[in-house]
Amino acid sequence: MNILSIEDEINAFEYLKSMLYKINPGIKSLTNIDSVQGSLNYLSNHQDSLDLIFMDIQLADGLSFEIFNHIDINKPIIFTTAYDQYALDAFKVYSVDYLLKPIHIDDLRSAYQKFKQLYTNQVSDTDKLKEMILSINKPKKNRCLVKRGGHYEYVDVKDIAYVNSEDSMTFLHTTDGQRHIYSKTIERLFTELDLAMFFQINRSQIININAIHQVHPYMNQRLKVLLDPKLKATAEFVVSRNKMTSFKGWMDQ
Repeated sequence: MNILSIEDEINAFEYLKSMLYKINPGIKSLTNIDSVQGSLNYLSNHQDSLDLIFMDIQLADGLSFEIFNHIDINKPIIFTTAYDQYALDAFKVYSVDYLLKPIHIDDLRSAYQKFKQLYTNQVSDTDKLKEMILSINKPKKNRCLVKRGGHYEYVDVKDIAYVNSEDSMTFLHTTDGQRHIYSKTIERLFTELDLAMFFQINRSQIININAIHQVHPYMNQRLKVLLDPKLKATAEFVVSRNKMTSFKGWMDQ
């Protein structure tokens, strides 16, 4: 595993490094670059050898988003920053996650596991990345094919109030109160949805913006989402701590 850190605070890099080695002692290389220009020079020559990039946003010579104006980055990125106002910009470059400093090791572990699930469970990282880029450029999904009894029918995506996974099975819950078993994983489905309408609040739940009734503060600095009472949803919907900033930004679009 070869990792690049783009971070201009040496103490922040050393802290990140210590946590990463606790999470994965098998890391082969962990290089740090502290500037936009240095990152451009490094990525121009070494990007192909990288598996993952950790990227701070405010660097000594500018914002790291400037890097994307000069070079195409084809490696997964986990943003690390003390500022939450850049979450939507980070989302636009298809980052794996967005971690707020000071970074808690549980949040870092969660982001690292998300990276592994997205990029290392297939034949190769490159194949997975190509698949995700193609899915981003495809028109967003309008229908989901589901099986009912001995026949197939479709569910309009606009009618999906929320999605949840249980015991490796994915269920679509529609606004009319019906539940449908769906063949794709929740992670795969999420990449095909309109991200202005749907948000994956944790590993096992996706919600439609139109299904939300209220949002309340919840224990451990998280948020609890209450859906429209008409849906009669019995599940609990809690936004993961590392998704709270992007969730607030998504609701405020």
